Amino acid sequence: MMLLMLILAFAVYSLLGRLSPNLLVFINTFCVAVLLTAITYGEIEGAAMGTVAGLLEDTFSHSVFGLSGLSLTITGFLAGWLTQKINLNSLPKRSLILFFFSLLQLVLWILLYNVIFKRSLLSSRPGLYLQPIVNAIITSLLAGLLTPVRRAVD
Repeated sequence: MMLLMLILAFAVYSLLGRLSPNLLVFINTFCVAVLLTAITYGEIEGAAMGTVAGLLEDTFSHSVFGLSGLSLTITGFLAGWLTQKINLNSLPKRSLILFFFSLLQLVLWILLYNVIFKRSLLSSRPGLYLQPIVNAIITSLLAGLLTPVRRAVD
């Protein structure tokens, strides 16, 4: 199931990049896959998916290799750890938690980017402000749909 999520994240990332590269600023499909894995399977799987998805994202973007890998690994681990401690059955609570972790991933990525390149991305890419909201909504809805599918498969 995790491999399927990674393949779908890559396919949607490629499709969005083909349709309009500006869409990639609003939606981080790899972050969606990592958060979905973390809240579904736990912290170890979330960290592993974060590493693989982040390195895959770094491979196809023109950024420093490992930048997304590190931010997604940390986010995947923390999201998996915390969501095993709390109940995420309600849509508002799940959306709020996923917004927080999507924001955490973006902040980590921007901080690492600023350390390496000594410049800010927030002024040149204002769409980044909306990325945590879009990611949280998509991930929350997918998590709600994935639960019945997982029960049917198990």
